[in-house]
Order: sequence, then C-alpha cells, then structure tokens
Amino acid sequence: MRIGMVLDKRFPPDARVENEAGMLIQAGYSVLIVCYPASGHNHSNHKGIKLVEINRPKKWIRNGRALIGSILDVYTKKWASYIHQFIEDNKIDILHVHDLYMALAAIQAAGKSGVPIIVDLHENYPAAIRTYNWANKLPHKILVRPQQWRSLEERIFRQIDGLIVLSEYYKNQLMQRYPFLNESQFVVYPNLPSIKEFEQYPILDDLIDTSGRFTLLYFGAIAERRGIFTVLEALPRLVAKIPEILVLLIGPVDKADQTRFKNYLHNPELQGHIIHYRWKDIRYLPSYITKSDVCLSPIIKNEQHESGVANKIFQYMLFEKPLLVSNCVPQEEIVNKYQCGLSFESQSTGDLIEKTLILYNNRNLRQTIGKNGRTAVLEKYNVEEYSKYYIEQYQIIYNSMRK
Repeated sequence: MRIGMVLDKRFPPDARVENEAGMLIQAGYSVLIVCYPASGHNHSNHKGIKLVEINRPKKWIRNGRALIGSILDVYTKKWASYIHQFIEDNKIDILHVHDLYMALAAIQAAGKSGVPIIVDLHENYPAAIRTYNWANKLPHKILVRPQQWRSLEERIFRQIDGLIVLSEYYKNQLMQRYPFLNESQFVVYPNLPSIKEFEQYPILDDLIDTSGRFTLLYFGAIAERRGIFTVLEALPRLVAKIPEILVLLIGPVDKADQTRFKNYLHNPELQGHIIHYRWKDIRYLPSYITKSDVCLSPIIKNEQHESGVANKIFQYMLFEKPLLVSNCVPQEEIVNKYQCGLSFESQSTGDLIEKTLILYNNRNLRQTIGKNGRTAVLEKYNVEEYSKYYIEQYQIIYNSMRK
C-alpha cells in the first residue's frame, strides 16, 4: 500500500509526521509526503520517506490559509491541484492529510479517483481558530469567520474515511457531536516521544547553571492561551516564599503577546527570576529538563486544549521530572492516573502557588512522582510501544474502505 501524506509545511522537521511515517514504513507500507522543501534540505528521501517537494507558492497565497472555506479561498484550489498531481504521478492508494484545514483540498483532489482519505487532527482546529487573537480582530474576523469552522468540520467528516486524533477524550467528544462517525474510523495517537531518539542526546552540564535554584521549566510557544501569564502573575508571590525560584522559558513569543511578555521580563521585582530563550534545538531539551526541578504545562482550559496532551508532557516524564499542569482534562487524567504530578485550576494563580509550594517543600514527593512519570512513558507512552496499536487501527480503517 502506498500512503500519500499531505503536509503544507516544510519537512523535515515535524516529529509527529516523522514518527507516524516511520511506524508505517516499519510495518511494510510505502510512505510519500507532498510538502514544501526544508531550508537547506535538497533530498528526495528522508529516513525511508519519499519526499515530493513542491515550490512554495507566493506569500499572498501562503497567507491565504486563513481564508480556507471562504469565498476568497485560493489556497484550497492551489493545493487541490498539487494533491491531484501527487495522486496521479505516484499511484497513491490512500491520502493521509495532516490538519483539518487541508482536508477540503484533499477532497477536491481525490474526486473521481476514489482515493480514500484519512485526516490527522493535530489539534481541534475549529476551537483553536476561535482562540487566535488575530482571527478575532477586524478586518480578519469578517474574512476568516472563525465560527464557520464547526459546520465545515461536519461537512469534511461526512466525506472522508478515517480520523487520527490526539486522545480518547477528543475521540469521544467527536463521536457524541457527530453520531454518523463510528469507532472503527478512529486511530488515537498522542504526540509521543521516541525513546531511541531522546535518549541518544547527551546531557550537557554547562548549558545553564541552576545550582541553588528551584527551577520551573516551560518549553513551547509563549502566548496568553498557553497559560504562561498565569505563571508570571503568580511569580512575585512565589519569589516572596521561594527566593531562589527561577522560571526557565524556552520558546517563541506570539506577536500579539510580546508587549505584555516584555513587561514581565523588565519588572524589577522579577529580575533574576526569569530566563527566556526564543529557541533551542530539540537535542538540548533533555539537558534543560534535567537541570529543572518541576516542568510546567499551564495551558488555559478550553475546547482546543482538551483535544489532547502536548508532546512536552511525555518528554518531561521521560526524564523523570514532576509535572505541574492546569486542569485540562487529557493532561490532568495522565497526572492522576500515573501519579506523576499535580494539577491546578486553570488561570488560578492562588492554586498554582499552592501546588508549587507543595512540590517545593517535598523533595521526596518530587522524586517519587518523577519516577512514576518515567515508568509510564517507558511502558506505554512512547512511539516504540504504541506502534503495534497504531498499525492495527490503521489497517482496520483501510480494510473498511475496501469493502
């Protein structure tokens, strides 16, 4: 079987896409990806994945992604032509489309060929777009119409054959919302780490000096919706109770939130208590985790964030660190089930402070729940362990398409 993946990004890198393709290749399938070429990457093959690279369209077309589904949608038309050619030239048996917003183009391209389509939901896109600050300001709000995406989602789901989702919780939500969907159409695949990949990275002691500090680590995009400002709002009171506290933030800041973030960085009360790096290569992440005491996922509780668990959660767990997470259902379920951290009420600085102090005052608790988290990742939540289930469910979807 020849699986044609559709990705409107540069590739590599994309850990989720690469891990899924790798599992399918190991199971004997051929995997091809139509994508934009990665900067400085001119190869037609990446770890056994055939890359069908297309020239990046003009900037005004790329920016048209936000207008998908509207009367001004040129993005879908352009990508439908790419995908149609991809199917014809490579004799694709099944389309595996990454992200909901690309499904309209895939449906148009598949057309009369009858090639079945699986859509890989990297997020709850209809909920996500409603949280983006830019999408809810004029004139974007009129053009983008974030509210249209729930009806577009239903239209898409009625025309495709299978779905890959981030969590059981999200799968159950979709089945309740759309009764025409059934269990056999789903593969549940969280954003899992590859143990082989992460444990090959050396732990570098000289990256940062956190000796004598109580360090809270957050890795990922920095934005209001990610709950970072809850942490920063709590920080002055935490400094008063834990003078050696350090908040280590690694990730780019959303444009809409840069001014607010800079205000915290320049607050005299917080000088020496925040370190921010805009970007660090993933190979350094194990070192930064190892240098920290507690790892954070303070995302704001909403429909989008309850679609799955961020990959950082499992990465933190792999390196034996206790978690401090907001009470979004999927990540709170992980923490409670495996006793690998504490949860706090989303956006509650008081509850965040209380749970931070519990972890600060109990080193033995931190060590115990850190070990629990590592055990859970080694035994279940990793690419190597999950691959058998993934392939079985993928095959069930494919077999049902052929009937």
